[in-house]
Amino acid sequence: MDFKAERDLRESVSYLPIAWHEGQGSAFTGKSPQEYAVMVTTAHVVSDEARLSLHRWVDAARRAGLSWAEIGSLIGITKQAAQQRFGGGNAAEGAQDQAEHVRTATAFNEEAIMAEEGQAGRELVAVGLLTLRFRAAEFPWEHKRVIALSVAAALRQMEGEGWTYVAGWLPFHYLKRPARQG
Repeated sequence: MDFKAERDLRESVSYLPIAWHEGQGSAFTGKSPQEYAVMVTTAHVVSDEARLSLHRWVDAARRAGLSWAEIGSLIGITKQAAQQRFGGGNAAEGAQDQAEHVRTATAFNEEAIMAEEGQAGRELVAVGLLTLRFRAAEFPWEHKRVIALSVAAALRQMEGEGWTYVAGWLPFHYLKRPARQG
């Protein structure tokens, strides 16, 4: 990607939170702290989804035959750094991020794993091909998987109950909320 294309893409991404809210019928005026709070939350979701998207594309590139050296070169890091960052749970492919606890899961056991990890004080932060990624938290979490055709439909199902969207692999969508105490 040349410099101009990269600059244009970065500019488009930076306006994504505003564009998304305008599409929802809510224009950003910059006149209240609440609007900025909404933009921070939206930018966080965009950032988190971009991180997940990068991992998915790297997984797809590996399945398509790209080497770790080629992937590293594409994003400006070494072969070893690419392996460590994106390599998955295989020690031969690179070390996992120590801040994350990764569990192998299927559609048949992941709800039990999410319940177990949540009770142990680990928060779901990402899902991948046969994996659930958790990070240590200061309190227990509840996790839920819903079946819906879109993120919006998944959120509508859980509206008003304090759930936060984590990620999705069609048709499954994963949500979390702090566990209710008492």
